[in-house]
Amino acid sequence: MTAKVQGEGNYDAARHYDEETRKFIEEKQKAGEELKGSSQDAQRELTEAEREALRHAKSGDEDRRDAEQMRRREETRKPQ
Repeated sequence: MTAKVQGEGNYDAARHYDEETRKFIEEKQKAGEELKGSSQDAQRELTEAEREALRHAKSGDEDRRDAEQMRRREETRKPQ
Protein backbone atom coordinates (compact mmCIF):
# COMPACT_ATOMS: atom_id res chain seq x y z
CA MET A 1 0.00 0.00 0.00
CA THR A 2 1.49 3.31 -1.06
CA ALA A 3 0.48 6.57 0.53
CA LYS A 4 -0.23 9.37 -1.92
CA VAL A 5 1.43 12.04 0.22
CA GLN A 6 4.73 11.12 1.83
CA GLY A 7 5.45 14.41 3.58
CA GLU A 8 8.72 14.41 5.54
CA GLY A 9 10.42 11.20 4.49
CA ASN A 10 9.08 8.11 2.81
CA TYR A 11 6.97 6.26 5.35
CA ASP A 12 6.37 3.25 3.10
CA ALA A 13 10.07 2.76 2.43
CA ALA A 14 10.90 3.18 6.12
CA ARG A 15 8.24 0.66 7.11
CA HIS A 16 9.51 -1.81 4.51
CA TYR A 17 13.10 -1.39 5.72
CA ASP A 18 12.05 -1.93 9.34
CA GLU A 19 10.09 -5.07 8.46
CA GLU A 20 12.93 -6.56 6.39
CA THR A 21 15.49 -5.75 9.10
CA ARG A 22 13.29 -7.37 11.74
CA LYS A 23 12.87 -10.49 9.55
CA PHE A 24 16.64 -10.68 8.97
CA ILE A 25 17.41 -10.52 12.69
CA GLU A 26 14.71 -13.07 13.58
CA GLU A 27 16.02 -15.50 10.93
CA LYS A 28 19.58 -15.19 12.26
CA GLN A 29 18.41 -15.71 15.85
CA LYS A 30 16.28 -18.76 14.94
CA ALA A 31 19.24 -20.29 13.12
CA GLY A 32 21.33 -19.75 16.25
CA GLU A 33 23.70 -17.39 14.49
CA GLU A 34 25.36 -14.73 16.56
CA LEU A 35 24.94 -11.14 15.37
CA LYS A 36 28.34 -9.50 15.65
CA GLY A 37 29.65 -6.01 15.19
CA SER A 38 28.47 -2.58 16.07
CA SER A 39 27.60 0.64 14.32
CA GLN A 40 31.00 1.94 15.41
CA ASP A 41 32.65 -0.92 13.52
CA ALA A 42 30.55 -0.19 10.45
CA GLN A 43 31.59 3.45 10.20
CA ARG A 44 33.60 4.11 7.12
CA GLU A 45 36.38 6.53 6.52
CA LEU A 46 35.55 9.87 4.97
CA THR A 47 35.85 10.07 1.22
CA GLU A 48 38.14 12.64 -0.35
CA ALA A 49 35.09 14.73 -1.33
CA GLU A 50 33.83 14.67 2.28
CA ARG A 51 37.24 15.71 3.61
CA GLU A 52 37.33 18.57 1.08
CA ALA A 53 33.84 19.71 2.11
CA LEU A 54 34.87 19.73 5.78
CA ARG A 55 37.88 21.89 4.95
CA HIS A 56 35.46 24.51 3.56
CA ALA A 57 32.80 24.18 6.26
CA LYS A 58 32.27 26.91 8.82
CA SER A 59 33.46 26.35 12.34
CA GLY A 60 31.24 27.09 15.32
CA ASP A 61 32.93 30.47 15.86
CA GLU A 62 32.09 31.56 12.32
CA ASP A 63 28.44 30.60 12.81
CA ARG A 64 28.25 32.65 16.02
CA ARG A 65 29.95 35.59 14.30
CA ASP A 66 27.49 35.46 11.39
CA ALA A 67 24.51 35.21 13.74
CA GLU A 68 25.73 38.24 15.69
CA GLN A 69 26.17 40.25 12.47
CA MET A 70 22.66 39.36 11.32
CA ARG A 71 21.21 40.34 14.71
CA ARG A 72 22.95 43.74 14.55
CA ARG A 73 21.78 44.35 10.99
CA GLU A 74 18.20 43.50 11.84
CA GLU A 75 18.27 45.85 14.84
CA THR A 76 19.42 48.74 12.65
CA ARG A 77 17.19 47.94 9.68
CA LYS A 78 14.39 50.42 9.11
CA PRO A 79 10.83 49.04 9.13
CA GLN A 80 9.21 49.12 5.71
